[in-house]
Amino acid sequence: MPFIQSKRLTPLVVAAPQRLAVLPDVPTLAEVGAPGVNRMAYYGVIGPKGMPKDVVDKVNKAVHKVLQDPAVRKRIEETGSLIVADTPEKFAAEIKAEYTAYKDVVDKQKLTMD
Repeated sequence: MPFIQSKRLTPLVVAAPQRLAVLPDVPTLAEVGAPGVNRMAYYGVIGPKGMPKDVVDKVNKAVHKVLQDPAVRKRIEETGSLIVADTPEKFAAEIKAEYTAYKDVVDKQKLTMD
């Protein structure tokens, strides 16, 4: 964002489901005709496999509480990020969908580590 704000970079599109509040005049990929490419980066809190459900719920509740803080929300949104505080199950499904989308690209293109 600092490069955009200082006019060193000109944004053409955003990879978001809707236009961003910090870049209201910049269209989304879907708006310019490339909806299938519209995959945003995301951040989340994860723990080790098999973490007890009560611990997952406590962490999730704490994260939701922090994300209600106006200063935290403002800082996150200033970066051009969207806040999506969802359930652990929905986040797990998002991770799985993301993995599947990129695995399909790798398989289709026959990409290897070589």
